[in-house]
Amino acid sequence: MLNVTKSGLGVQHRVAVLAALLCSLAVPAQAGIIGNGATIVPAISAGSPSGVPPDSPGARVDPNVPTSPYSGVVSVYVRSNGQDVICSGTLVNRRDIVTAGHCVDSNGNGTAVNPSAPGTIVQAVFNSSGAYTATINASSVLIHPDYQGFGVCPPGVNSQCFNDDIAVIHLQEDAPASARSYAIFGSEVSQGQVVRLAGYGASGDGVNGYQGMADFAVKRAGGNVMDLFELDDEQDFAGGPQEVWYADFDGGGKDTFCELFGVCTPVLANNEETIISAGDTGGPAFIVRNGQYILAGNTSFFTESVPGITDTPGTFGNYFGGVLTGAYVDFLREATNGNITVVSVPEPGSVAVLLAGLGLMGVARRRRA
Repeated sequence: MLNVTKSGLGVQHRVAVLAALLCSLAVPAQAGIIGNGATIVPAISAGSPSGVPPDSPGARVDPNVPTSPYSGVVSVYVRSNGQDVICSGTLVNRRDIVTAGHCVDSNGNGTAVNPSAPGTIVQAVFNSSGAYTATINASSVLIHPDYQGFGVCPPGVNSQCFNDDIAVIHLQEDAPASARSYAIFGSEVSQGQVVRLAGYGASGDGVNGYQGMADFAVKRAGGNVMDLFELDDEQDFAGGPQEVWYADFDGGGKDTFCELFGVCTPVLANNEETIISAGDTGGPAFIVRNGQYILAGNTSFFTESVPGITDTPGTFGNYFGGVLTGAYVDFLREATNGNITVVSVPEPGSVAVLLAGLGLMGVARRRRA
């Protein structure tokens, strides 16, 4: 369920990857270049991997029923400063939704939208028991305090940072009983971890790219594999917890991270492999354990092109990612008044971890609706 046009910032960037493989320690090695000049967009949408049968964007549509594992994945409507934005989010208790910080950033510098301000709207649209099951207004919005705007790094860090792009929307009333809520994954994540994605962005396929529009009531789902991770940007990516994850959109003979860095994680089946798009921003990356869908991260950005590999948004070879909940458990507890369930799973003693560092080439801001 490849998705397309939504709200976001356009960013020119290069990604320097610091490789490391020593048991479970990430040791910086020689930096490489991922898609020098690639265009990064802060959005999330699940994407259908190709237009080749049996897969199609239409086959990725969630039925919007209470028994769906994605019944607690909502679309988010934000009106601020005269602009309309559609994002996605995940219910973590009856009143709180986790989304991306840039979805609810009022001015591009990390200041949260005030739902009570004149002309401002923040709403969660539930589709858990049919389209538009309920639309609930927000009473407050909290963005992680280290988030200072999309791609903005802490002082002294000469790079581009997608870290800390996480927020919590608190609702004025309880979510519908038909919408499930999700536990938070509080552990480190291993390279090669399969995740399930869902969101309300536009659709398309890996051959032709994005087509169509985002929709508040049409939710699509798919999967991918976490390939690369970044550590704490406040520590210049040299330490701290995993904060950012990356996955590539494999298919059509293209496996970008395998080709560039030797990170050759499994390619999922044609009817599962997915990329995100505008409108999916803030939606979930779930780890599934014993049938339980656990929120391990959100999605917040994707490439529109990777020079030398693809020049078409939404096609095979592009990549995407978001932040990991394990690094933000304290923030999520505070933002929800402790009303979350945290699941921690010990990682194996020897896990190969890849560490990515980002270098800034230039930033061009834009809104897309």
